[in-house]
Amino acid sequence: FMGLELEVNENVLIPRQDTELLVEEVLKVCKGKSVIDVCTGSGCIIIALMKLGNIKNAVGTDISEEALQVAGRNAKRHNVDVKFIQSDLFNNVEGSYDIVISNPPYIRSDEIRSLMPEVKDYEPKGALDGGLSGLIFYERIIHDADRFLNPEGYIFFEIGYDQGVEVSNMLCVC
Repeated sequence: FMGLELEVNENVLIPRQDTELLVEEVLKVCKGKSVIDVCTGSGCIIIALMKLGNIKNAVGTDISEEALQVAGRNAKRHNVDVKFIQSDLFNNVEGSYDIVISNPPYIRSDEIRSLMPEVKDYEPKGALDGGLSGLIFYERIIHDADRFLNPEGYIFFEIGYDQGVEVSNMLCVC
């Protein structure tokens, strides 16, 4: 992922090229900034930003203790200082950040069974399932982000191929 070798297992999603595109966009604005990666999983996003983006402060959150263990090992492997917090989105987070980034679960619940076998059979369902609309985590993150995002801050999301309008509209409302 982004030229970095990362550990993955049954507790985290396998990083894909779509997520590299997200990181490339953040790299354009992240130098010297504080960044929180919500739903960090393997830590691939926040670790790549630490290695490639010269960010000043890095935090990753995930609800899964097992995923955070993988992320911690990946951070250690790449010798980056990332604080990982077990948290349901922002529940256990303190402080404020210049950038909130997330690749949250965004697959509609009823679409999971139609995914490619290598995804639906081997990746953690909790990291895929975005509820009936696929949008529940975007709604929750956007609702709470104003308490953690510095003025003039950025929010970056990976989204599903058909979710751009809905997520953009949610962002405009806040």
